[in-house]
Amino acid sequence: MPHGTGSVDAVVLDVGNVLIHWDPPTLYRKIFLNEDGTPDGDKVAWFLTTICDPQWNIQQDLGRSIAEGNAALVRKHPDWRDAIEAYYRRHLEALPGPIQSTVDCMRALQGIGVPVHGLTNYGRETFAMAKTRFDFLNEFDGVVVSGEEGLVKPDPAIFEVLITRFKLTPDRTLFVDDSRANIDAAAKLGFQVHHFTDPDALKPCLIKHGLLALN
Repeated sequence: MPHGTGSVDAVVLDVGNVLIHWDPPTLYRKIFLNEDGTPDGDKVAWFLTTICDPQWNIQQDLGRSIAEGNAALVRKHPDWRDAIEAYYRRHLEALPGPIQSTVDCMRALQGIGVPVHGLTNYGRETFAMAKTRFDFLNEFDGVVVSGEEGLVKPDPAIFEVLITRFKLTPDRTLFVDDSRANIDAAAKLGFQVHHFTDPDALKPCLIKHGLLALN
């Protein structure tokens, strides 16, 4: 549920799993197959928690290049080079599609003059890839990308970059994210927040804040 009931005049959206589905297992279910050609789910899960794990990925979100990230991991796991390099080489295959209801809300807000900004933990190179596929990622009024800043959510410092760059007033800004840690960090800084767990719940939240009409 959204928190806070004051006036809101700007919205900030996360990208992954708010505007676009991000699901690396989608890619690796094509790579790791059983003898009968079906996806090897156990191997997919093992690989994404043991080899290309979140701690490795976050270093690219912090600005390390794909080449550097791959090289560091291949040195540790040389037998897995091809699968490691597929993580970013085939990044778009880990993005099954847009979350269309959020895209529709974004465009509706902008259509009535409400600025919509982005704040995303995303590598610089991979965000550029995503923008080539999803046009709406080029439509933000402004966007802060972690890989370009060397900072990641929930670090308050990246929120301060957002506030300063786009001259936002936190208590008049609605922040939308699928991560509870990021929501909590934003709330501590005074943002009004909406924890994105159900795509169908965003529009009612925006209506509640008086940003969109009921119809």
